[in-house]
Amino acid sequence: MKYFSSFRTTVNVSRYLFRTLALLFWALGALLSLFYIFSVLHQRESDLRQDYDTSFELAQGYFRHSSDIMRQLKYIAENRLDNGHQEGHQSLNEAFSVNPGETQFYPVYPNADCSRVEPQFQQSAESLSYFLNYWKDNFSDAYDLNRVFYISPDSQCLTHFSLRNAPVGMPAVPKSLQRQIIKYHNTRANDRGDYLYWVVPDSRPDSGYYYILTPVFVGNRLAALLAVELGIRLEDFASSSNLPIGITLLSDHNSPVMALTEGERRSSSLRVFPAEAGYFGYIDSFKDLVMKKGLAPATLSIVYSLPLNVVIDKYQSLIFVVLLLNLFSGLLLFVLTWLFERKMFAPAEKNALQLEENEQFNRKIVASAPVGICILRISDGANLISNELAHNYLSLLTFEDRQRIIHIICGQQVNFVDVMTSNNNNLQISFVHSRYRNENVAICVLVDVSARVRMEESLQEMAAAAEQASQAKSMFLATVSHELRTPLYGIIGNLDLIKTKVLPEGVDRFVSAMSNSSALLLSIISDILDFSKIESEQLKIEPRDFSPREVVNHLAGNYLPLVVKKRLALYCFIDPAVPVSLKGDPVRLQQVLSNLLNNAIKFTQGGCIMLSVCCDSHYLKFCIRDTGVGIKPRELMRLFDPFVQLASGGERQFQGTGLGLAICEKLVSLMDGDINVESETGLGSLFTIRLPLYKARFQPTVLNTDLYGRVCWLAIRNAALETYLTAMLEDNGLQVRRHGGESINAQDTFICDYDYPPTGTPRATVRFITHHIGHAEESMVGDWHMSSAFAEELPLVLLKIYRSDLAQPSLLTLPRPVNTEENADIQILVVDDHPINRRLLADQLSWLGYQAITANDGVDALNMISRHQIDIVLSDVNMPNMDGYELTRRIRSQGLSLPVVGVTANALAEEKQRCLDAGMDSCLPKPVTLEILEPALANYCQRIRLERHESLNY
Repeated sequence: MKYFSSFRTTVNVSRYLFRTLALLFWALGALLSLFYIFSVLHQRESDLRQDYDTSFELAQGYFRHSSDIMRQLKYIAENRLDNGHQEGHQSLNEAFSVNPGETQFYPVYPNADCSRVEPQFQQSAESLSYFLNYWKDNFSDAYDLNRVFYISPDSQCLTHFSLRNAPVGMPAVPKSLQRQIIKYHNTRANDRGDYLYWVVPDSRPDSGYYYILTPVFVGNRLAALLAVELGIRLEDFASSSNLPIGITLLSDHNSPVMALTEGERRSSSLRVFPAEAGYFGYIDSFKDLVMKKGLAPATLSIVYSLPLNVVIDKYQSLIFVVLLLNLFSGLLLFVLTWLFERKMFAPAEKNALQLEENEQFNRKIVASAPVGICILRISDGANLISNELAHNYLSLLTFEDRQRIIHIICGQQVNFVDVMTSNNNNLQISFVHSRYRNENVAICVLVDVSARVRMEESLQEMAAAAEQASQAKSMFLATVSHELRTPLYGIIGNLDLIKTKVLPEGVDRFVSAMSNSSALLLSIISDILDFSKIESEQLKIEPRDFSPREVVNHLAGNYLPLVVKKRLALYCFIDPAVPVSLKGDPVRLQQVLSNLLNNAIKFTQGGCIMLSVCCDSHYLKFCIRDTGVGIKPRELMRLFDPFVQLASGGERQFQGTGLGLAICEKLVSLMDGDINVESETGLGSLFTIRLPLYKARFQPTVLNTDLYGRVCWLAIRNAALETYLTAMLEDNGLQVRRHGGESINAQDTFICDYDYPPTGTPRATVRFITHHIGHAEESMVGDWHMSSAFAEELPLVLLKIYRSDLAQPSLLTLPRPVNTEENADIQILVVDDHPINRRLLADQLSWLGYQAITANDGVDALNMISRHQIDIVLSDVNMPNMDGYELTRRIRSQGLSLPVVGVTANALAEEKQRCLDAGMDSCLPKPVTLEILEPALANYCQRIRLERHESLNY
């Protein structure tokens, strides 16, 4: 009976929870109603803002239209003041059939004498009078002009042209115009604006006159002042709305000039105005909803306003209906709750007497379960209830296992236990503690997990097999790398040596073709191996400090001849804010940028390629833009997939494996960056790479006193180049001016990107030539040629120009040719089992000036070292009898410290570390070209010569 009492308590608790739930539902409805009211008010606020914007567009259109009128009249007045027009003004005036009569002039100042007006000004005024009178109807109807004022340049006199009938008593010279003319002439020339705008109210507060005053220049000389008078009505600036929206026109001092707040709009009058130039919101303690905007190009502002209570009054009935609905919903929920409790909870109490029947029913469910279920008493482990399957499982357990299970259940340390039955089946027993018949029991579930155990063992075997397959793949990569690179080394190296010889006519073409094909084959093999290493997670990023500027300049110098050969233009823009150094892998970065630049050149038939570097938040961003064929939208989705080549018309137009962009994406991802592409068919593509600024070191721009304040005139047609040069020169303290035909002083510099002769005699002329290869050079005195790929060198060139005694910068020098005679004192031992590669490496060393002797394997090499004075050892790592690793260990064991450099065709990343662990000084990958071999040996030669010098001094 205790159980039945507990059940009744649960029913009572449920009843209270249900009542609470009904109350929560009503509160939720009330909150939704409140949210709806606020949403309606917010929507009304949005509609009102749209009305404001519509009205503002009317006002903005009026002022822009007025400015267009002024510009047209100014253009007409300039033509009338032009010498050529003055000579023929009489014939032009005769062409118009309308005679405006004699032009009258009115004094601006009280004592001005208007009887003597300059003939040129008088003739231009008469010509303008003929023109305006002829087009009088057009201007008055289309432009809503009242009068046009034409003022003498000395501001003594003016004449006006009435395009409409002026009201009675309207003065010939309005006082506001007189004040503005005096103000204009009292202002310094540098502080004068091109246009002056003001409004003078009429007798009605919502209408008046709008004036615009502007100077007219002819040949950089003030020839006249031109002003117009237009009628303005604030009623025209109000859209059709059923709300009494008020309109106020403000001056540039934020003071009201005109206002439309009379009649029904009186409630919209304002006492204060927002100080911001553009504002939308509530003011005066949320009393009024206003919008303020400037009326460009004028310096005036317009304010639209409406009281908040007018908006709320529109929704009084809605608020009342919502409150009524909330009261009705509360009453409905109360009735439904009462009915539900009567129909549901009352009968539930009667069901407590049926629990005994339910217990029997539950026993049947346990008996029919597909797993073993039993209830064990915790005190002694007795089996209280169990189905047949659980009984069979328990009977298969040994006595020791049953004791261990009971001990675990009593200890409550874990909630499951695994045991092995007598028939070698794996059994898992899960249990939970509970109460049954006022006793502490454990409900146990017994499951045969033999199949799962066997599956786990199978998965472990599969994992081991996968690991063996991965190791086999690594061995395959190493073997393929060695077997392919070794013969390629013989081909490329010998071709490299052949190029150094004088060849018969026509043979050089065949050699170049073979060299290009070998380089293409090496590139394809390298791409495949790199992709395989990335997929097998064997390619590692080797971060170190490097300069991104040096990487970009190196790439630009390498690809510039190819770009020029294809008649393209290469622009390289490095932002001054780019760090001088950061942490990363420059080799992999150069590989990615080289691939993208190579694709841009390959797919671009005309136009230019732009490489820009800048900082974007916490990233360094590289952008490569081209004007090539572009990429179709459906192909962008699979652009970075491996072995995918984009083609036109279903045919492959370009060579390659289709792995370049896939490798780029994976390398950028390994460097914690991202790569993105944007393209338009027929317009080109834009590839963007972002790399994090790890340990970036920035260096502020130091202003050079020799360049500070210097003037540079730019005549650049390329907008991107002009923007980059302007920002860079201004950062270095120079004054940048755009050349428009002005005469250039002798101390200024003229910079252009096309054959444009400067006016005057500048100190020097710097021309950016797209087909110029190399760094900046002075073709003749004062005439410099620069490549657009090295635009950042412009400050150094200017420094050279303004400091004639300065030594020539390093960027303007040519590379030093190799002096083969200075290496004759170094003897190098070449160890390789392949005769072709051995002979090739010896020939390369001989061409570089070194003394070279050869050995077939490690045993032969040790014999050579014992009989000859060897300075450096170049050894292959994979050889019969004794490989390069064992050879290095033998040399080190003899106490010899001579440099040992490994030469390997293995492309795996761990090969270099294996060479270093064996005692080698470094490792060179095959094929070894002269460009790789020369700098690699130069450091060791310098160390050897230094040791010889120290030993002689000792």
